[in-house]
Amino acid sequence: MRLIAISNVNSNLPALQAVFNHLSQNIGSVNYVLCCGDVVGIGPYPNGVCSLLRGIKNFVGVKGDFDQAVIDGNMRGIDQLVGETVDWTRKVLNKENMDFLANLDGYRTLKLGRFNVLLLHGSPDDYLNGEISKMETLENINKYFEDTGADMIVCGQGHTPFVKDFNNKFIINPGSVGQPKDDITKSSYVYVDTDTMEISFQRVRYNLNAVLDKMKEEKFSETIINNFYLV
Repeated sequence: MRLIAISNVNSNLPALQAVFNHLSQNIGSVNYVLCCGDVVGIGPYPNGVCSLLRGIKNFVGVKGDFDQAVIDGNMRGIDQLVGETVDWTRKVLNKENMDFLANLDGYRTLKLGRFNVLLLHGSPDDYLNGEISKMETLENINKYFEDTGADMIVCGQGHTPFVKDFNNKFIINPGSVGQPKDDITKSSYVYVDTDTMEISFQRVRYNLNAVLDKMKEEKFSETIINNFYLV
């Protein structure tokens, strides 16, 4: 079973397009495209990102905290300045794409090859706002596997790619497509082959200036624009 996982696109269409171009040119076809949420929020291309993902036949996604905030307007846990981008997204997102977000589940369970996979944005304790840390304790990890029955957890939220192998059970965070926060401005995604257990993180350059110019065109806050990778 061949798959890729993405997360935290955050309305960054040039980054998402670059990821799929890289996939096509370097890896080829996959059985599934998994998305760990935060499809929208912060960036200036919410309709473009949602429309692209809606067109992927083998797409399986869940919602993140930004997606939920766009759906219901509840800014719980979201910084006020960043919340301005959520308000803007709610105004410009068309009905088809709002319905797409609203129909995403909070979490998904899948059987992929020999793995029982749990796909979510946060953590099993809080699928929207929680986070499985790269430095998570072994006690917590064991609890997650025991409580969920999963032997592979694919999660987002942290914007930093990592994989943890616990006795042939795996936690995988693909990092962020639209807002990587590991001091590398290239988009991140992960390729997984469940038969060979190849897990490879891919980094992809994209046109960041196009994103910043679009944000200026849409009159985003200068603070958001100038600190795009920090907010």
